[in-house]
Amino acid sequence: GIAHQSKRLSPPFIPLLLYIASLRERAMDMGDHQEGGSDSQQQLQERRKRQRRHTPEQIRKLEESFQKCGYPDEAQSAQLGRELGLENKQIRSWFQNHRTQMKVEYERAENLFLREENTRLLSENMVMREVLKNFICLNPNCIAKHYIDQQEELDKENARLKAGSLLCATSFQDEL
Repeated sequence: GIAHQSKRLSPPFIPLLLYIASLRERAMDMGDHQEGGSDSQQQLQERRKRQRRHTPEQIRKLEESFQKCGYPDEAQSAQLGRELGLENKQIRSWFQNHRTQMKVEYERAENLFLREENTRLLSENMVMREVLKNFICLNPNCIAKHYIDQQEELDKENARLKAGSLLCATSFQDEL
């Protein structure tokens, strides 16, 4: 098959993804240093052993390979499998899982960025609205004055409609 290039990430997200990766590494290191624990922790460790987790060295080499190419072809997968002592199916599964994980992390980072951008824009919008409210325009054809007057009329109409719908709902319940 044809080797595909992994997606390039936008600059604001790269540091966040590196930070997430460092947290993941620290969590793995902390897991290696824990001893004993309660029965539930021991059972969890036994189950993890049965799942045949990859060694830190295998993961390092897999991630190194992933950085070069996120979609290895059959020959690359077979070569990597021979080097790491893993089956081709395990290599393909790891790459698929890692691509999915990277996509989720990228989407989380993008979501965080967009939320912050949205908050910034909402704040800016509120400031602009306050400026427009206090804006004095001496020109009768001033667009800002027209906008403010139109907004006040819409606010009054909304209040009237809400009051009317509450009145209708109250009278409807009284009839029941």
